[in-house]
Amino acid sequence: MSANEKKRLIDSLTEAHISTRAALEGVDLEMPVYKDTGWRIRDIVGHIATWDQEMANSLLAFKEGSEYLTPNLDEEEVEFNDKAVMEQRKLSTQQILKEFESSYHAFKNGILEIPNNQFPGDLVYPWGDERGDIATMVGYMIDHAIEHRDEINEAIKSK
Repeated sequence: MSANEKKRLIDSLTEAHISTRAALEGVDLEMPVYKDTGWRIRDIVGHIATWDQEMANSLLAFKEGSEYLTPNLDEEEVEFNDKAVMEQRKLSTQQILKEFESSYHAFKNGILEIPNNQFPGDLVYPWGDERGDIATMVGYMIDHAIEHRDEINEAIKSK
């Protein structure tokens, strides 16, 4: 992968992160978003942070010549996601926002630290039932963040 492709990935990831952060400005992070699960904005922010950190873990393992699988991940990821949210509910909203920022930086740095000779890469994705290249994995997570940002924006509009 060329340095240009790496820059494109970083730029896209950064744009998604900044737009999500902007959606949170001046908003009550305790506002409910999903009626069925009771997830609030803070839970979604924590969820994004959790998966950004999983991506960083995967990239680090790949760089070191091994593979990373998310521990205790069930087939549908529901139990894993719910457990992570319940753990994060012990944190203040400021701590959640700090995790959101630090996991984004870990993910971004994970991309930056992959040597160009290891791109495009062929790695197992941390959810374990799929392999592919780094750009595709990063693209999935950018789409993931955008989808959740849009859900947050929709909840704010319908308040």
